[in-house]
Amino acid sequence: MLGQNRKITFILTAISVIIGVMLATQLQSTLKPEKVESRSLNELRISLQKEIEKHQNLLNDISKFEHLLYQYDTSLNERESISVMREELARARKLAGLEKAEGAGVMVRIEDMKLPPGPLGTDDGSPAEAAALPDLLIDEDLRWLVNELLVNGAKAVSINGQRLVSTSAIRNVGQYIQVNTNTIRPPYEIAALGDPEVLVSGLKLSGIEETFQLANKTVVLEKRDALTLPPYTGNQTIHYMKPVKAKGDS
Repeated sequence: MLGQNRKITFILTAISVIIGVMLATQLQSTLKPEKVESRSLNELRISLQKEIEKHQNLLNDISKFEHLLYQYDTSLNERESISVMREELARARKLAGLEKAEGAGVMVRIEDMKLPPGPLGTDDGSPAEAAALPDLLIDEDLRWLVNELLVNGAKAVSINGQRLVSTSAIRNVGQYIQVNTNTIRPPYEIAALGDPEVLVSGLKLSGIEETFQLANKTVVLEKRDALTLPPYTGNQTIHYMKPVKAKGDS
């Protein structure tokens, strides 16, 4: 009888210990919840808004091409077909950057950072003019800036009057930077068409001032109600497209 009581007592003790451990674990989990990486509500809203805009732009493109196809299908004669093709060619040239573009946007001016007047600024310590710091800007800095503008909705971009198109190159050649094989020199002026508020806000959020400070540059952002970007004037070399021969052509 005594042995049976000891066995029951041991079982009850074991069960109590198990329940105690489970309760302690549960309490610890409640008091110290796991840290979950999360994004702020504002960042999520911005990301959602960008995705909605991309979706809407795709729907607009689909609608445009469907309308164009309808125009081709319903053209009554050759003259109407030619007129539709000319309109589409003009639209394609504008999208490709071969025509000047106008609208609201921003002007980004990148200037040399100045040293304060004094012994480190000028040889004689005169306050008349401060010396410029060495130019550390490279092609990668300008490419990063252009990509930030495009990500934030820029529809057209030019650098020092050089219009950027899909085949444009920004690269270092010696100590200078070339855009479309043309050498550009500071100060650099980047013009971009788009919503001025969105473009400026996007550049500031990306840390444009801090980024170019590392290259000894200061940045001036100006919102413009009207900007005119020149057309691309370089040579376009087509590598892969070939005209399709009609049936019967040799």
